[in-house]
Amino acid sequence: MRIITFLLVLTSVVSQAQLRLSAEQLDFSDVVTTSIKELSMDITNSSNSPVSIADVVVYNDAFTVDYSNAEIASGSTTKLKVVFSPTHNIIHNTEAIILVSNGSQYSVDLIGAGRYEGTYYAGTFNKSYQALKDELKTILASGYTNLGYSAARDRMYGNIDNVNGKVTCVYTGRVATFNTRSGANSSSFNCEHTWPQSLFSSREPERADIHHLFPTDVNSNSRRGSFPFGLVSSATWSEGGSKVGGGKFEPRDAQKGATARAMMYFAIRYQDYSNFIDGQESILREWHKNYPPLEWDSTRNANIFTYQKNRNPFIDHPEFTERIGKIGANDVAPEIKSAEVSVSSIDFLTVKPADQRTVYLVNSGNTDLTGIGNITTKNGDLKVIDFSSSVKVGEALALIIGFSGLTPGSYEDELQIDLNTQIGESISVPVTFNLVASNIEREVISKFFSFYNSVEKSLTLRNVPHSIKEVSIYSINGRCIELDDISSSFTDIPFRGYSSGLYFVIIKTENKILTSRFLVD
Repeated sequence: MRIITFLLVLTSVVSQAQLRLSAEQLDFSDVVTTSIKELSMDITNSSNSPVSIADVVVYNDAFTVDYSNAEIASGSTTKLKVVFSPTHNIIHNTEAIILVSNGSQYSVDLIGAGRYEGTYYAGTFNKSYQALKDELKTILASGYTNLGYSAARDRMYGNIDNVNGKVTCVYTGRVATFNTRSGANSSSFNCEHTWPQSLFSSREPERADIHHLFPTDVNSNSRRGSFPFGLVSSATWSEGGSKVGGGKFEPRDAQKGATARAMMYFAIRYQDYSNFIDGQESILREWHKNYPPLEWDSTRNANIFTYQKNRNPFIDHPEFTERIGKIGANDVAPEIKSAEVSVSSIDFLTVKPADQRTVYLVNSGNTDLTGIGNITTKNGDLKVIDFSSSVKVGEALALIIGFSGLTPGSYEDELQIDLNTQIGESISVPVTFNLVASNIEREVISKFFSFYNSVEKSLTLRNVPHSIKEVSIYSINGRCIELDDISSSFTDIPFRGYSSGLYFVIIKTENKILTSRFLVD
């Protein structure tokens, strides 16, 4: 049964094959997230007429595609260029679906791994949700130096937040000239604990962790108190853009992003004391996104590392929040079952009764799809010949579509795909085509066969007709293998260098397509 399925897939490839791809997968290996890598492949028009590429669809933003020429003349080749530019240090696996103007589709597997520069965050590779939070907690505690509260303020006032002898209140923008704790006192400045001390009983090292400490005007610090952060619509106090009202404190815009990242750091590094971050997480994420780290944030982060020997990961890699569902609470990874078709509607233009076409369904979730339900057609004009009942994450499921048993004419039908997802998702794809009578008899002649000589490493063909127009060999997954020096009078084909497995020989004559298979051991 397995061989029959492969033969059906191969037949569909041959019967729709206008394009020949030089690779079925582009593997980018490891790419640092601050760089890009480009790979390319050849797309050859093996038909007798021009072919137009309508689009190339990719299901992962880390990959972008470009092709030099959408119109490919008969026998000509164009380049498909794919650029891998990862942001996250995870494995990226997806498909590029090449759409031809006549409705034909071809798939290319894209895979690559994003890597962060340096080794500090190496342990976070390919981790998300609670696993990522746990790893970050380990990293942030490793080698940590507790300066103590007095020394932490000395560093903050004298170095980290001191610019040319001046210190700025992060809430009001007021500037004062000092560089010591006594100077701060005389200038009515003190130290703001973004995560209020009262919630963790002023214990160390939390109290002295500079990643959530900031210099503030005494009055603004008092106004903030232990209020949670949020948007204030009706203020009872405001200064420099910061305001209090309705039991919330809203920092000025210049501090919103830093406040959000300090809060998220603290919850990951220590814990969500009193579930303090839970009610604020939504607005903090919004501020984190709308006010991304500036050069000042990065410089401050590096300076704190000099003393404390740890960093704020949300400054170094703001994208970490995209892989964390809940900052405070236990973060169970959701099971996302999702699939997408390559196009919302298909026009196969002109087809013949024996033709077959492939439509791809890509698993765009984070869970393998198994037990895919019925794949049917609304009117019964299209024939669903073959499909797999499962598809792995990032991979494509091929639906083999046929047109047999119909009289010539124009047709409108609809593919109906029931998916085994958590919401019982169903996908409908309208399909149109114009069926014409076939002028080529397509058959499999049992007396034609092939024999692979493992000693000579060559393929011997038997009972082959003389009127050969084209010979090609395909791997079991439908990839056409290039062969040299094929003529109309041959019996042996050199076949060195190919891996073991099942292969198919396709011979086209004036009025027939002959198929056979052979095994390389």
